[in-house]
Amino acid sequence: MTLRLIEGGKSRPTEVEAREIPRGGAGKGGKGGKAGQGEGGKAGQGKGGKGKGRGKRGKGPRAVNPNQRAQLGPRPLAPGAPSSPGTLPLELAVLLRQGEALIWWNEKERVSLRPVLAVIGICSVILALVTGFAPDFWLQPWESLWPPLAALFSPVLVIVVRELVAIRVTMVTDGGVIDVPRFGEPRRVSIAAITAVRRDLWTGGVRLTEGSVQLRVPPTLADDARRAIASSGRAVLRSRPVDDPISWLP
Repeated sequence: MTLRLIEGGKSRPTEVEAREIPRGGAGKGGKGGKAGQGEGGKAGQGKGGKGKGRGKRGKGPRAVNPNQRAQLGPRPLAPGAPSSPGTLPLELAVLLRQGEALIWWNEKERVSLRPVLAVIGICSVILALVTGFAPDFWLQPWESLWPPLAALFSPVLVIVVRELVAIRVTMVTDGGVIDVPRFGEPRRVSIAAITAVRRDLWTGGVRLTEGSVQLRVPPTLADDARRAIASSGRAVLRSRPVDDPISWLP
């Protein structure tokens, strides 16, 4: 393709490299029209210098900014830390202190059905055994039947309550652990000032104590929280011995 450039009132031809466009279809223009060529489509007939396309335009994958792609999906926020689900929401970021670095965070956001179904299955097996050994059990009136059934399936209610209490967000920073329960106020303990670690009966996870402050880490987040504390480098800087019979702190 040759273009003419005008410099100082004079024109001179200049060669410009042109890229060939693959032909998806060509149409003949009408009077005064132009023939159109399109990739993945067909150009149609046109009048008065405009063409109408009859084919479908090809659709390609939408380009994703590399910076945006790096922010999508789970990723570790610090070397050696477990993966976090993504960028920390603003309502949680305001809990960080000035200059505090976030190492890891995650959330238990719903009730897990697996432990609930497991307990229901165990209770059903017990009820089947009772039925096998005492078929007359179901012949008694309802007033006498429901109390033993309620006692048998009461562990299901306990598991449901435990799962509800365990719904929370756990964050580990370079200096502390932050607990944000769904039903309650956020709590924080310093990694260097933790005095006791216990199994938590309410959630089935871990309970961390610093003075009068106690926070809970649910069982689904306990392992990742421990790894995040280990990667923070503050575990060796504790100011006092820790009462940790389960050896949870790194």
